[in-house]
Amino acid sequence: MQKSIKKVQQGFTIIELLIVIAIIGVLAGLVLNNFQGAQAKARDVQRRTDLNSIHGKLEEYYNNNNGYPDGVLSTTILAGMDAFALKDADGADIVNSFAISAASAPNPTVANTNEYAYAAYGCTSATAQTTVGATCTKYVLKTYLEKDPTGSFTKNSLN
Repeated sequence: MQKSIKKVQQGFTIIELLIVIAIIGVLAGLVLNNFQGAQAKARDVQRRTDLNSIHGKLEEYYNNNNGYPDGVLSTTILAGMDAFALKDADGADIVNSFAISAASAPNPTVANTNEYAYAAYGCTSATAQTTVGATCTKYVLKTYLEKDPTGSFTKNSLN
């Protein structure tokens, strides 16, 4: 009786291993890309939430003072406002600009370096920016958005 010895192949070939590595690489790339997009969307949602909070407090300020502030926005002016809502994701303060006696709305610029902007206009005070008063009739709030095709989100005064 003669035994036949068959050589049994064990393991994977190099081509099989390369195919599996390529598939894992493609899947990992897709997952990481979606994860980064989700983080940007979350930052955009936070920016919109902050602007909506500021907008609400500015309208409350108008009801109490018959005008919008012509000074730098702070938690002192907007009582009860979360201090972190007045700072962007990088920790930079909201950018303020004022237009004394301007009739049309300014268009503040926002970028990923200064993500929040407040522009009051129709101000009657000659000392706007140096003192805080309720002397402006309108304002524009604007923020930078990463995932929005327009690149920004704007809230205008209700009055």
